[in-house]
Amino acid sequence: MTLPDPSPAARIILVRHGQTAHNRERRIQGHIDIPLDETGQGQAAQLARHLGAQGVRADRIHSSDLSRAYATAEALRAEIGGVHESFPALREIFLGSWEGQPIDDVSAREAALSARFWDGDPECCAPGGETPAAVGARMLAHVHAHWPQPGETLVVVSHGIAMWSLLSRLLDLDYRTHWRAGTYNHRNTGYSVLEVGPDRRVQGSRLAQADHLTPL
Repeated sequence: MTLPDPSPAARIILVRHGQTAHNRERRIQGHIDIPLDETGQGQAAQLARHLGAQGVRADRIHSSDLSRAYATAEALRAEIGGVHESFPALREIFLGSWEGQPIDDVSAREAALSARFWDGDPECCAPGGETPAAVGARMLAHVHAHWPQPGETLVVVSHGIAMWSLLSRLLDLDYRTHWRAGTYNHRNTGYSVLEVGPDRRVQGSRLAQADHLTPL
């Protein structure tokens, strides 16, 4: 007879940062270091209260070193605890010459390349930038290197495309198919909860949660 594993499950909670002025203006951010705007600060506070009310306690919080993710992580740490560290490996996809430009302007100026990228080609990149496949690889390498122990909760605060690329790898799903379907489309401070095992496999998931958000 096989006895059930008594070890409590580990969790990874993936969080997208709060809103910035570039989000509001539909500008491409990438590695540009844009702080949270007032709405983004409020969103981070809403998420922190929401997770705290659910009884979430973090053991570790890892964030991108870009200020919009770092500040979101600090708001969480103040409410749910945990040791917060930041890492360049958790940054958003690098979008080269497109960074800082309005999305609509790039789409008009570089129509074919932009259409291919926004259609979800994981091997497509902005001029001088990274591909979603490369972002997924660096994100996955970080998460694998810091995989939570049984009973531990690791919170990872990152960025939209970076999280999308990571989830496609963790869940072994096709990036383009789920990009088109919007499966992993996290709003600002949207989050996903992954129940994970010691074999680096996801045992259960709740994706792109945003019930905490109310108009600010």
